[in-house]
Amino acid sequence: MSAKAGSAWMGSSYPGGVTEPRGPWHYDGEIDLGFGGALRMAATIVTRDPLFGWFAYGGTLSERGDTLRVVPRDGLRRRFDVVIPDPSLPFADGQRRLKIELERDGFAAGEPIVMDRGATRVAFVLENRTANAHRTRVRLALPAGVTYALSMNGQSIPISRTTSPDYPWTAELPIPAATGSIRVELRRQTP
Repeated sequence: MSAKAGSAWMGSSYPGGVTEPRGPWHYDGEIDLGFGGALRMAATIVTRDPLFGWFAYGGTLSERGDTLRVVPRDGLRRRFDVVIPDPSLPFADGQRRLKIELERDGFAAGEPIVMDRGATRVAFVLENRTANAHRTRVRLALPAGVTYALSMNGQSIPISRTTSPDYPWTAELPIPAATGSIRVELRRQTP
């Protein structure tokens, strides 16, 4: 890692350096997939293991009744995934999957993401990482055939469709410059 250029393959023994005719590389040449790949896949993942019960990969998890509290510790605190058994699906090994990715900001350090065991409600505190007023995008992958509503500090935020197969839903949050708590909640809607 270069203090001057961040993570990049800047030097070369060839005259004129290394050029890439099709634009910048997705991974650099020296630390390649190890570091670059880790940044692209860092996430806190909650699941219910058939032997060990509720578990959070990349985070700490505590249970209280029907509520799970997960503190992300994956290093970036930008991605949160839930993969749990779904008894409403017609096959025995059916999984309910819910994914949240924050584009510019992150989950607040030390603050838990609070959810119920069915992933029908997920609430968290957002950290304004630049301390200025801006808009941040929330990418969402929601369980099939289910509608969710998103709110920030009690105000409804519209969710719209995308063309991305990984995150078919998105929302834009207006982030204030103030450093106060920004509470975000994703809640399943009843039909």
